[in-house]
Amino acid sequence: MRTWERLRKTKRFFYEELCKGREMKCPVPSTGQNGRYGPDIKDFTMAEPRVFLTWQPMRPNEPGRVDPRDPFSVCPAITIMPMPGYGRYVEERRFDRYSNIHRNQDLGQGFNMQVLFSIYEPGIRLPGFADGLESGNPDMGLMLEGTEEGLKTLLNWMDDATELLLRTRTIPGADLAIEDNNLTYSLFTDQAYVVDKRPVYYGFLNVSFVGYASKGNDHGRKTRIDRLLDE
Repeated sequence: MRTWERLRKTKRFFYEELCKGREMKCPVPSTGQNGRYGPDIKDFTMAEPRVFLTWQPMRPNEPGRVDPRDPFSVCPAITIMPMPGYGRYVEERRFDRYSNIHRNQDLGQGFNMQVLFSIYEPGIRLPGFADGLESGNPDMGLMLEGTEEGLKTLLNWMDDATELLLRTRTIPGADLAIEDNNLTYSLFTDQAYVVDKRPVYYGFLNVSFVGYASKGNDHGRKTRIDRLLDE
């Protein structure tokens, strides 16, 4: 199966199982008054998470949905990023060697992906915060950003994804089977430290699949290399 088809099937699967019908907090962009653009800290809305391939676009595809200069316009979202994988490789395991087991080489294509989860959690506004915004002198002490709700939402969403992959073990409609012993997950870290980018929270799943290593147009006939070795 072609790489694009695998990604497309995975995107559909993640949307149907992890996004469809959910509602998570989404920033409301400012109206651009006084030359200012960006998320409006006095309000938020609820939105269904979206799924992207390769990267999160800064500009949404739907004109007028949100301000295109709003960097948070794609939260909440899942981003599927393909990583390096083997074109044809089957690891020989010690158990196989002693048990006289020969694995099918056609099932030896590695397909790896990193899945980015991003959610928006602006914190809690205490009584009086909105009044300060109206007067033009907001008291930021009345806005609690250091809550645990963002972390809770992110980890629960990642746990749902992990349990889904371990339960299904395959991507429907694709030739991908998960290597569950290689599934890892983590918060966004750098130099082994968690990167704190509140009000946006990031987490990763690293997923390894084994797929069908097609021989292209060979159709079972000997390859040029096989014929050369026979001569």
